[in-house]
Amino acid sequence: MKHVVFLLYDGVQLLDIAGPAEVLSVANALSETDQYQLHYLSTDEQTAVRTSIGTRLECQPFSQWTAQAVDMVIVPGGHHSVVMQRLGDPAFISRIRHACDRATIKASVCMGSFFLGEIGYLNHRKVTTHWDGLQQLQQRYPEACVQENILYVNEGDIWTSAGIMSGVDMMLAFLAQDCNKTLALAVARVLVVYLFRDGGQAQFSAPINYQSRATDSSLMALISWLEQHLHQPVSVDDMAAATLTSVRNLHRKCQQTFDMSPAQLLQELRLERARRMLEEAGTSIKSIASACGFQQANSFSRAFSKRYGVSPSDFRQRFFGE
Repeated sequence: MKHVVFLLYDGVQLLDIAGPAEVLSVANALSETDQYQLHYLSTDEQTAVRTSIGTRLECQPFSQWTAQAVDMVIVPGGHHSVVMQRLGDPAFISRIRHACDRATIKASVCMGSFFLGEIGYLNHRKVTTHWDGLQQLQQRYPEACVQENILYVNEGDIWTSAGIMSGVDMMLAFLAQDCNKTLALAVARVLVVYLFRDGGQAQFSAPINYQSRATDSSLMALISWLEQHLHQPVSVDDMAAATLTSVRNLHRKCQQTFDMSPAQLLQELRLERARRMLEEAGTSIKSIASACGFQQANSFSRAFSKRYGVSPSDFRQRFFGE
């Protein structure tokens, strides 16, 4: 049995703990014998910590942990202000270092990567964190190779994830590597999540990404309208009418805001929808093509391969075992 330690503190993000822990707990339940023993340690030497949502979690004071070595340490994150405050606490950082120095594998979820950076574990490593902390992580730890807009990274004995739900993706990938993909797939099905969201996928979905870049309400409304009509034939005239603007003005806005034409924007949203649908078992590629507005499966396959560098069938096989 392998020992996995979660390092807790007041203000810790609850989902950063619960997501990865549930992956390993379900893995135990699906195995003939437990694969992992989970330990929850308070870096504040408390018997309970208060999480980000106000609930209290029982844990063991750090000094009472007597194991000489552990297989994996997981450092969860917290809200930005909590993490920044903790970085200025020498006793806290010392305990993080002590635990990580004894661990075979070091992992962080969300802003927990800052704690690994503070003790030097991110130097010369490809790492990531929550999108809101990427620039600050790179500035604070210039020797780290911060990867933008990806879900998780594994380099050697270091795992880092973008935060919150991506901690589940990271732990599923770890489980597939540490045990086997069959068990990881079974766990993903129990948790009703997809296997595998590749670490290189973007932290944002395309609709959210484009809406966040929209410069006015008409473009935000356009993204929402397109999402509801991706399965239908849609012309640029239709898009202009939906936003109560001229075709020429729509072209100008899309080029200025997204650096693409309205037709290219529509194609991006259709391909993103198709990619998400490919993560779902039991739906044929032909049905997905039709549901995303492609008249022919061949044209869908060509467009998907050009955009993602892999065919729809290979994408499903490579990432999700379907």
